[in-house]
Amino acid sequence: MLLKFINKKYRFELMESFTQTVKLGIVISNLIAPVIIVSILYGYISHTILLSWLFIHIGFLLMRMMINYKLITLVEKKDEAAHHYLKMMFSLDFLSAVLYGFIIWFSVLENIPDTHILLIGIIITALTTGSLSTLGSIFTAYILYLIPSFLFLISALIYHGGDIFYLFALVMFGMMGVFSILGYKHYTILRNAISLDTTFKSIYDNSADGVVVFRENNLISSNKAMVKLFKYESEAEFLSGDFRNFSPIYQPNGESSISNMHLMVRYALRDGYRSFEWLHIDKDDKEFWCEIVLTKIHLEGLDLLHGVWRDISHRKELEFIRNKDKQKIESLNEILEERVNEVLKSNRAKDKQMLHQSRLAQMGEMISMIAHQWRQPLTAIASAGAIINLKAQLNKLDKETALEVSQNITNYTQHLSATIDDFRDYFKQDKEKEATNFTYLVNSVFSIIRSTLENNNIKVIEELKCKDSFMAYSNELKQVIINLVTNAQDVLVDKKIQSAYIKLKSYSNDQNYILEISDNGGGISEDVRDKIFNPYFSTKLKKDGTGLGLYMSKTIVEEHCRGSLSCYNTQDGVCFKMELPHAQ
Repeated sequence: MLLKFINKKYRFELMESFTQTVKLGIVISNLIAPVIIVSILYGYISHTILLSWLFIHIGFLLMRMMINYKLITLVEKKDEAAHHYLKMMFSLDFLSAVLYGFIIWFSVLENIPDTHILLIGIIITALTTGSLSTLGSIFTAYILYLIPSFLFLISALIYHGGDIFYLFALVMFGMMGVFSILGYKHYTILRNAISLDTTFKSIYDNSADGVVVFRENNLISSNKAMVKLFKYESEAEFLSGDFRNFSPIYQPNGESSISNMHLMVRYALRDGYRSFEWLHIDKDDKEFWCEIVLTKIHLEGLDLLHGVWRDISHRKELEFIRNKDKQKIESLNEILEERVNEVLKSNRAKDKQMLHQSRLAQMGEMISMIAHQWRQPLTAIASAGAIINLKAQLNKLDKETALEVSQNITNYTQHLSATIDDFRDYFKQDKEKEATNFTYLVNSVFSIIRSTLENNNIKVIEELKCKDSFMAYSNELKQVIINLVTNAQDVLVDKKIQSAYIKLKSYSNDQNYILEISDNGGGISEDVRDKIFNPYFSTKLKKDGTGLGLYMSKTIVEEHCRGSLSCYNTQDGVCFKMELPHAQ
């Protein structure tokens, strides 16, 4: 453990700090303090012993100075041999502490006056506590000097005896612990500060961008990248130059470089930050562009500017090429825009034609549904007419019967008329969006097709929870709903599904109003599902399917209403999901 402590390797920066501070400590501990102690003990101890003790200290002083000088040289070169000389310094530090232990013990054994012993103890205590500032950067040296000094002093005081000496020993024991802890904290703070300084310096020196610190027109420091950027040989040569000469007389915008740079500096000092692009000239008078970021810093009571210079010459060349080709690109864009408009116009015409074809196809289906829906009221009207005719021939047509039958006929004809109105409204062309909701749309559609579904034993399940209104083309959305419902009906009838149903569910979330139309028809195969929204694709071609229904439904929802129409298989069948955004 002790060997590991002694053999600990310290950073060269810590050793450099040690070599600078230890000089004064060597002079005080190996010359000034010994001379004072000799003068105190002179006349009480043999002159031979005192002078021998003093000369040994002087010898230690010379050796420590020589070793320290060698350390300075090796540390500057960052030579690993410096660690060997540092261990030699540890030995001399320890022996210096032992010498003070010898003199305090000799004074006690020789019955020197108590005041003199206490005075020597105070001197040793002062030397030991003061060593924190001279040896503190190398914790091993500090401890090897601190602990022996205190232990010899404490043991001598206890041996001497007496209340004041016991109290002095107790205080010294406490101070030994306290200063050991303080020494370690001092060392760790210094080590961390040096580590941080080294890290910052490494970042500063090795940055790919040029970095400079300056005040007004005076350059204070710069990194290697900055020197290289301006084609100088060394930092000293670069810093000796006048920064005002690093720019052309005028910037490309016609403004004076000197005036404009002064303005940027004032803005940076006022606001704490400034970023701009700048045209520079290097040592060879070659122009190049930089992006400059100036940041205000406060150091040693002065307001300085920290600047980062990034070479953007290549970017500027690319900008020049881009600007040069900009007119060509704009011309091509205009031509392309014209062609796109032509294609869009053609596509709109095709979409309009497809929508018309889809409407015609659905009109045929609607007429078939209306025929089913009219059959019952027409039969009832015919029956009512037959009743009136029969009773008239038998002279049994009374007023009450005539009124009842005529009222029934009126009701039936109103129902037929309402069906015609629904049919007409459904195929009326929407010109503008209007306020509507899913409940209204579904009820409007089912007023026409519900009887057809019931005739095919298809149960309709409605879970219309979304009552919110939105702006849309109502008739177009009705077309979508009727197309999805009739498709589901065809599948359920063709597959002869038992307990067939079509479920309509509406709800909303934070972004959309949603309508889901699902069935239990067994779903859509994966290879077909990816194609169902393509134009002219149909699985009902043998039954006069146009292949336009789902294509036009998706076009209406996504292009006309800015929503989305998707489908996915469920456990029982397929579900089509219509989503319309809140903001229409």
